[in-house]
Amino acid sequence: MPVKSAERRLGLLDEMVGAGIADGLALRTADDVPFDGRTVSLDGRPVLNFGSCGYLGLEFDPRLQAGVCEAVRRYGTQFASSRIYLQAPPYAELEHGLGEMFGGHVLVAPTTTLGHVAALPVLVGPRDAVLMDRQVHQSVQMAVDHLRCQGTVIKTIPHSDVNQLEAALAQYADHPRIWYLADGVYSMYADIAPLEKLGALLQREERLHLYIDDSHGVGWTGRHGRGPTLDWLGSHERLVVAASLSKSFGAGGAALVFPNAELKRRVRTVGGPMIFSGPIQPPMLGAALASARIHLSPELDDLQRVLRERIELCAELLSQHGIALASKDGTPICFVPIGPPALAREVARRLLDDGFFTNAATYPAVPLRQAGVRFMLTLHHRPSDIQRLVGALSRHLSQVLETA
Repeated sequence: MPVKSAERRLGLLDEMVGAGIADGLALRTADDVPFDGRTVSLDGRPVLNFGSCGYLGLEFDPRLQAGVCEAVRRYGTQFASSRIYLQAPPYAELEHGLGEMFGGHVLVAPTTTLGHVAALPVLVGPRDAVLMDRQVHQSVQMAVDHLRCQGTVIKTIPHSDVNQLEAALAQYADHPRIWYLADGVYSMYADIAPLEKLGALLQREERLHLYIDDSHGVGWTGRHGRGPTLDWLGSHERLVVAASLSKSFGAGGAALVFPNAELKRRVRTVGGPMIFSGPIQPPMLGAALASARIHLSPELDDLQRVLRERIELCAELLSQHGIALASKDGTPICFVPIGPPALAREVARRLLDDGFFTNAATYPAVPLRQAGVRFMLTLHHRPSDIQRLVGALSRHLSQVLETA
């Protein structure tokens, strides 16, 4: 990126975040009172928390808390060694359990961002081409910068446009492999990738490989909570999936799901952060082990069912109030398009005044003039909480748009 363009981008980002801070919507610190998942205290006042991605509410599950305590007792608060030399004992059990859950060969990483940085430069060669969905998560885009340094051709594809993807496949016919990078569930607009079409294209085009970040799909949907991508496409030989363990999963870290043991071995051995970054520390390893057991148990079906009921209730209420979402894919993420960032912030600010913490989603998370209010549904929420939020949203949305 040219210097002036980079400076303009940073200046705009600073302006957007600064406006959010001024409106009391960004860089907030919760009051130091016990959390319960449903509410959070801000400036001495409890507000309903619709800003959490802990969709299944597992962060307060006693089994995960016990897992944290047991891991700390056995292994200490940290295991201060790079995994290239030595790893803590829970890693092997966790990767085995996640392998059962995801149906593939799993390598865990400290974060999804570090997982992308470890995997993509190993998976993608300089003679390959990369086709990147315009809305793929920023953490994937950061990792792609490493590919540019090795000379890999990078092209951005319009969002979820399979026709454009096919055209690009033909355009890059001289490349031995073409990687398509996308999200399984997009974190802002909450739409699910066109998995049926991608699966059909994967079968027709042998050069195509998929790298899907399904972090927002894990846990709340799919067999054993493996998310929509692996539920739909299975363990395909040309599919690699990244998944966060710090959202619906209720722990910390990330999982990279490979179709074979050799790919896992190679990323584990030479992927940069696997050598140089710190490990997942024992407390989160303990929480992740407990969460994996829940995901592999029949209990998960009940948790997913109740969350689906919350999602359906919210969709019905929004429809009754004439409020359209950016996506109708039925995820626990709800994005209400508004347009100008200032209007989105004003709606979110008014909701906060009424006791609802939501997100004003603005640039760079979304395009500059396509801002909106984003809120998430979790098992901590009661049906009455959702009813109250939608009622307040309808009232404030109408008032703000009428006076714009």
